[in-house]
Amino acid sequence: MAARRPRVDSAAGAVAVMAAAARDLSPPAHIQLRPGDMPFWDAVIAERAKSEWTDADMAVAAGLARAMADSEMISGMSVGQRGTVKGKIKPKFVIASIGAVDKLARRIVTLRRALGLDNRAKNGEQRDVERRREIAKETESGHNPLADDGDDLLARPSTLQ
Repeated sequence: MAARRPRVDSAAGAVAVMAAAARDLSPPAHIQLRPGDMPFWDAVIAERAKSEWTDADMAVAAGLARAMADSEMISGMSVGQRGTVKGKIKPKFVIASIGAVDKLARRIVTLRRALGLDNRAKNGEQRDVERRREIAKETESGHNPLADDGDDLLARPSTLQ
């Protein structure tokens, strides 16, 4: 049976997190990423705390970064300057590129799930997400849902005149 991770709110957990924060999260030496993959690598790695990444996870993350870069590259092949569609594209190429992008999109979703980066893993059950979203929208619109709690612990937005 594998040992459990220490709680992050314990002293041992805090020490482990601080030690992991100093880790270099570059792609593993045995995995080659192209220069165009690196922005996607950085985005994937930023989705988790440094202390959560294992060597095996980083290998999967490299595949995810590659798939994301490939999808962007293929999608961009038919786009000219200023976002316009290139004029002399053969229909067979367009159909093939749509199929390739679709396969890559499915691979991206699968790899994100494997890493626990999908919406449910990150944000919890949908009903909880919807409730948090509702509260956030109310707050963004200027209504503070905690304004009527009577404890005066939160600053209230004021309008400047």
